[in-house]
Amino acid sequence: MIMQRHPTSYPRESFLGRINDASWAALTARWTTSTYPARALIISAEDLESRDVFFVLDGVIRATVYTDAGREVSMLNFRRGDIIGQFSAIDDAPRSSDAIAERECIVANISQAEFKSLLKEHADISYQLLKLSVGHLRVLSKRVVEFNAMSADERLRAEILDLVERSAGDRDDVLIERPPTQAELAAIVFSSRESVAREMGRMRDAGVALRIKRALHVPSVEKLRRYISSLEN
Repeated sequence: MIMQRHPTSYPRESFLGRINDASWAALTARWTTSTYPARALIISAEDLESRDVFFVLDGVIRATVYTDAGREVSMLNFRRGDIIGQFSAIDDAPRSSDAIAERECIVANISQAEFKSLLKEHADISYQLLKLSVGHLRVLSKRVVEFNAMSADERLRAEILDLVERSAGDRDDVLIERPPTQAELAAIVFSSRESVAREMGRMRDAGVALRIKRALHVPSVEKLRRYISSLEN
């Protein structure tokens, strides 16, 4: 079924926000959509047969891997308009990570054969996919540098500030309705939930990041920046 796309339907930096109208029509004519509940496993790294490609129409999906010791490490978060699972579709290798719904998600999927056909038929899809892959590589490279150069607490503070700045726009007072949980933050910065809880407690005591039930309230982004800067100097 071909879906109509409004110009503002998907963020411009996302895959579905970048492709042109001809690519959109070709893609939506081939995909099927499904709804997944929160915490559902959408892609399993242990599934050696699946090569489908997925597109996030709504919600957030987290790519995560597990160490031999069983520790969860979050690699990337995929949001509305993003594409996931394309690596295995391209090179036939096993999945590199699990993909888990952070909350209820609407996801479209397309078979490996259809996806490869689209890559050959539509240069725009191939080009936008290449640009997106380069962007993901830059993010992961940055995280490798941070892991080697920063302590766990420093990585957490940087992650919180990045989350807040992305949500703030031009506002100084920010309320994030559904921030990552402490366990999710621990996986993102490769730390423990207890360490995250301690650092979040220090932020709370300093008045720069406050929990209001499930939400995260930052009274002043600038004050949060100064707080983090004071700890790093």
